Amino acid sequence: MSGGCMSASGYLSADELAELVDCKPNQRTRMAAWLRARKWRFEVGSTGLPKVARAYHDRMMGITDEPKRQKYADEPNLQAFS
Repeated sequence: MSGGCMSASGYLSADELAELVDCKPNQRTRMAAWLRARKWRFEVGSTGLPKVARAYHDRMMGITDEPKRQKYADEPNLQAFS
């Protein structure tokens, strides 16, 4: 377990997951249940701790600086009709 400081890892620490889920850092089953109920993507590590990518967490929480991808073009593709 980390000592309350943010991990340099690409994954959330047990303390960060506990804060997100509102449980204790050793309540791994509860963390996984919370993540499943909200349809978050995660893997379970060899210690039983759910592994949530930090970038995924940031996207899900709406705190990423990543620009949204445009799904459709601004104008129709007129070449498709020729």
